[in-house]
Amino acid sequence: MKARPETKKGENTRQKIVLSAIRLAAKHGFAEASFQMIADEIGLSQSAVMYHFPDKDALFAELVRTIIRHNHEVVSELIDIQDDAEQRLLKHCLGNVTWALRYRRQDAKILILLYYLAGRGEIFSGLFTQMIASGRERILALLLAGKREGLFRLKGEPAAVAESIQDSLFGAMLYAASAPEGSVSAAELEAKWKNFLSALTGCPKHP
Repeated sequence: MKARPETKKGENTRQKIVLSAIRLAAKHGFAEASFQMIADEIGLSQSAVMYHFPDKDALFAELVRTIIRHNHEVVSELIDIQDDAEQRLLKHCLGNVTWALRYRRQDAKILILLYYLAGRGEIFSGLFTQMIASGRERILALLLAGKREGLFRLKGEPAAVAESIQDSLFGAMLYAASAPEGSVSAAELEAKWKNFLSALTGCPKHP
């Protein structure tokens, strides 16, 4: 019976460490966000932080998992149970770019950092590859659903179309995370993605 509150406390501590690391990495860069800085910000000892994350690679991996989870929450909020596959695909794309715009000062900076580090080691490369593959799988599932619903006439094999959409989406997210604030309006964003998705899926644009 005593293990449960200790486990809960440990989970809460891990979460505090990760959120602190995201804030500090976004502000100073991950290389400069030391265990001691994290410990000082949340009132722990450095050894307590390293008990949960023995090295920075383990910490960065958890940062990536956390921002991906936050991203999924933002995107999921936009999708209604009654949406058809076309609407879900559009909202998926808009939701991801909206997330990058909304959290450009913290979470989205970790995304940029992961992109930068992907060519600098197997751990970072693996995290990046896993994130992109997961995104493609979600888009592929939406494309196949659209075909079943009779909405999409894809301009290519579903997997290839999913790859094109994911690559464009990731580029848009990087731009949104680094572009000057206010440079992208919601109306322009929606119009661009409607045109782009219509061209690839063969689904007529709706007003």
